[in-house]
Amino acid sequence: MTAAPNSRALDDHLQEMVLAIHAAVNRAMPHLNDDPALVDQAIRDCREILEVVLEGNVAEWLGGS
Repeated sequence: MTAAPNSRALDDHLQEMVLAIHAAVNRAMPHLNDDPALVDQAIRDCREILEVVLEGNVAEWLGGS
């Protein structure tokens, strides 16, 4: 089976998104009890990233139209 065109670029982009979610969660977890504003911001960041993924505009992710 051959890879779809741009599959590597798509994999790289999705990996960056997963890493961004991971970073937001890691930033917030130590502050669950002492900084609710930071936790709320991390939740907003995660939601925004997931909304972009769910939109599925692959052409935009890969620099197309």
